[in-house]
Parts: sequence; structure tokens; C-alpha cells
Amino acid sequence: MQFGAQHWPQTDRVWRQFALMDLVMERMDVDQVLAARKSGGTAMAAARATCLSCPLHRECRSRLAHNCASTHLKQLCPNASFFEDCRRMRPQA
Repeated sequence: MQFGAQHWPQTDRVWRQFALMDLVMERMDVDQVLAARKSGGTAMAAARATCLSCPLHRECRSRLAHNCASTHLKQLCPNASFFEDCRRMRPQA
């Protein structure tokens, strides 16, 4: 450790949870720009806070590691409805 530098375990935890949420959003095909703009950014902030306090983060990480289908993530994730509202639009055939 460098002189004067401090290690903040809580900060590390926050960044890990944010990375986890980003992976879930990718797996669930969320349009991240739409999600960030929804309700002026407050919806995304609320989703981040929900993810940060989620007691299921270990199960979530495990499901991602095992490449589970997005339907299994939806069953687990308290942010699933927000993510569903922000899914990328698919062109109709």
C-alpha cells in the first residue's frame, strides 16, 4: 500500500455490485441509455440502490457465472420490471 493511501472495503463492494448490475443489464438486453434517462436518472439511481442492498447478490453472481437464461435472472432480480421496461427494441419482422 502506498503511503497515505487507504483501502476502503465498502467502496470495493459498491463497485463489485455495480459491475454485477451491469452484467445483469447486458444479459437482459437492457438499453442502458434509456435506463439512464428514465425519470431523469432517478429510476437508474433507485435500481442501483436496490442492487447494492440486495441480499441475493451471491445467487445472482452464481447464475451469471453459469450462463443461466435471462428468465432465471428475472425470477431472482428485484429490478426485473425496471429492466424489462428498458429492454432494447427489436425490429418487427
